Amino acid sequence: MTLATSQPRSGEGLRVSIELTNTCNFTCPICPQAYKADEQPGGSPYNRRQGMMSEPVFRRAVEECNRVAETVELGFFGEQTLHPKYVDYLRAMKQRNFGLELNTNISFVTDEIMDVWVESEVNLVRLSLDALTPEVFNRARPGQVRDLQGKVVPEAQRLAALHEKVHRWLERPDHRPTRLVFVKSSWNEGEHDKFLEYWLPHMGPEDYVLMKRVLSYGGKITDPTAQPVDNCNVWEMRFLMVDWQGNLSPCNLDTNMDLKIGNIMDDSIEHAYFGPVADRMRGLTGCGKSITPCSTCKDGNNWSENEIHRQETSPAPRAPLPQNSTTPSAYTPLRVSRP
Repeated sequence: MTLATSQPRSGEGLRVSIELTNTCNFTCPICPQAYKADEQPGGSPYNRRQGMMSEPVFRRAVEECNRVAETVELGFFGEQTLHPKYVDYLRAMKQRNFGLELNTNISFVTDEIMDVWVESEVNLVRLSLDALTPEVFNRARPGQVRDLQGKVVPEAQRLAALHEKVHRWLERPDHRPTRLVFVKSSWNEGEHDKFLEYWLPHMGPEDYVLMKRVLSYGGKITDPTAQPVDNCNVWEMRFLMVDWQGNLSPCNLDTNMDLKIGNIMDDSIEHAYFGPVADRMRGLTGCGKSITPCSTCKDGNNWSENEIHRQETSPAPRAPLPQNSTTPSAYTPLRVSRP
């Protein structure tokens, strides 16, 4: 598959997320996916139909992003590696006018997928783990995991299989810049320091660990560790979500696409984001306002306690997984304002 590129036009600078699919094999308790068959704990709805992005929608989305996007994230809601054309779509994005990032829970990642991350020169690979010990991981991130050969592993081996993949990736001399993500919540308390102590020695000079606070996804999820904020920053950050059907939303927490401002198959991104529908939406949105999901959203994108941790020395050889480590790692937290 080959996609045409073009010179950026006015409106460039958007941070666009392309959702290949909103299906997921995990049912994490801090994610609306865990409650899609029931009422969401926070009250805001999540009943969006699930599916896979077609090739025409994908082509149109990428062509539009080549005109107006600064950064594209492959992923919005769901596990993108579940899409049967994931590898083909990534290869088609090698020639592009934007930075490319991707998100995965690693569960279906194979050597072929790692190869295509390198071939496509992905600018940032984001790997979500959220735990270090198997007991906590199975509680915080339940769902099917496959090993590098594609075989489903038993529950007791789920985390070990993911660790094998992460080590395989980080040990590749050609691996792309990588972010290991740890979402701090009530489900993984006590794992923070152990996670850093184990993973930081394996990080390369362009890799880092992001510790981030759990969010409510517009009032869908509740967690004792979530913290309210007074303002919403989605327009300031110039976000645009493209769901698997081509629908457009300006909010990265609008997992139900309630704030739809158009469809990629009917309109350009530039007109949808800067046109009259979006102009009206700007006045209606914000934490606590009456529109759904803003009426139940109290934390917005609260990144005030996000921490970035980097390894200052060369990566170390692979070490045994610690089970009961309580010694804090040597690191200096850096507060950041971006996810």
